[in-house]
Amino acid sequence: MLRRHFLTLVSAVTIAAVIPLAATAATPEDQLVIATNMSSMRGLDPHELNQLEAAEVVANLYERLIVLPADKINEPQPGLAESWTISPDGKTFTFKIRAGVTFHSGNALTAKDVEWSLRRLVKLGLAPSTDLRQWGFSADNVDSLIRATDAQTVEIETPEVWNADLILLSLASFSTSILDSAFLADKDKDGDLGREFLQTADAGSGPYSLKTWRANELLIAEAFADYSQGAPAMRRVILRHLPESSAQRLQIEAGDVDVATRLSSTDLTALEAGGGVQIQKTPGFGFYYLALNQKDEILSNPKVREAFRYLIDYDGLANTVMKYYGIKQQSIIPAALPGALGENPYKLDVEKAKRLLAEAGYPDGFSKVYYATPVTPEFEVAQSLQANAAKAGIKLDLQAGDHIGKFRERAFEIFSARSGERLPDPHAVLASYATNANNTDEAKLTGLLAWRTAWDVPKDLQDMVLAAAHETDRTKRNALYAKINKAYLTSSPPLVTSFQRTDAKAVRNDVNGYIGHSTWLTRWDTVTKGD
Repeated sequence: MLRRHFLTLVSAVTIAAVIPLAATAATPEDQLVIATNMSSMRGLDPHELNQLEAAEVVANLYERLIVLPADKINEPQPGLAESWTISPDGKTFTFKIRAGVTFHSGNALTAKDVEWSLRRLVKLGLAPSTDLRQWGFSADNVDSLIRATDAQTVEIETPEVWNADLILLSLASFSTSILDSAFLADKDKDGDLGREFLQTADAGSGPYSLKTWRANELLIAEAFADYSQGAPAMRRVILRHLPESSAQRLQIEAGDVDVATRLSSTDLTALEAGGGVQIQKTPGFGFYYLALNQKDEILSNPKVREAFRYLIDYDGLANTVMKYYGIKQQSIIPAALPGALGENPYKLDVEKAKRLLAEAGYPDGFSKVYYATPVTPEFEVAQSLQANAAKAGIKLDLQAGDHIGKFRERAFEIFSARSGERLPDPHAVLASYATNANNTDEAKLTGLLAWRTAWDVPKDLQDMVLAAAHETDRTKRNALYAKINKAYLTSSPPLVTSFQRTDAKAVRNDVNGYIGHSTWLTRWDTVTKGD
């Protein structure tokens, strides 16, 4: 396989100057090279995408009203908004927009761009719009509720009173990126608000501008010289499509790439032992979960659901395949968030599972079809469960493949995967795992894991989740989340959580300031190189 390194480019050379050479060499001091898997990157419109690798790119092409530092993930800081106030009734947020910010086009960023961008997000109504729609914004009301009152002032009025942190944290998501409305004015195609254009272009004001993107091959971003916070040290950032973990490992060991992502546990272990790189493990706001369809008579039995909790080898997995990919956690609120619990009461206990199955009326076990994703570590976890279930008399027909469609349609028996939320607040996870306002098939609440499992969530649990989202007193809210967390854990839910998700990356030791971000907003403008 040909190895590549990147020739330091003079200004007259185009960005496509990536050429194969026989020898290996360190990447240039002013360039950051990231090996990644672009297979699921379909476009770069921040109001459309819902995928980790693309989100990292967008986080550097665009800016948002609020910034969440990686080390203070739930403490909103000024971004494009230099300050904000909240009305006494808690419904109107007034943001003062920083002066002197320019888009990559050279246009000045004003409150009108903020107004247009946030309205666009809601009106497009795509997956990322949930970040605003969940607070009551809709295509019908957004024009009256999000308004620029002058060139540097934007008011955002919520239809109901919510905890203010939920609104501010939502405005830090990549989905609420601010776009250059004047530049996009002539990019509209059949009313798509520039959506087609933004698949392969950018209209942002971030520290980097997009120069080229060849799907499943290469993406190059150039430092924006007029960036309002100062030009970044890395003049160029290059993403290379290297889907095979072994290829990424070889490239980072040779110094041909600075960062490697989506590596197998085997390659991560080898890199960590070899020195020269550091392994970052960034906690995410999601879990590895097992879903049991509640339409199934057997799986809807609480004792059967409880039995499955005793068939997971938490400690064995934590010390092997999950070493880099997860932190053992059986409760539903991610660690470091309000209401998180430090206890993990379950352990592998096949005999306990057998007793529960007998009490449920299935002493001889049963057979079910089990869909699992054929990637590391999900499939190894599934194989472990299959082996332990067999010891308890449960025969799981493990079928690997892309079965997410069956899960979304509730056309499954048992399914496992991992989830990821962007909002660094308990409500993000609880809204998906512990609310289901309409359990009918016709409701199509496909964004909720609880609906996908056909779980008619107990009303008192749903009421507590909603009350916590509305609670404005922080102390009361934190106490309520702790109560919810315990209630969920003891309810034998059909969504069995085992590990809080972590995202692992290998970073060469001479790369400084590349810091994994729990909400997918890893920055490139903080990166420098040197010992």
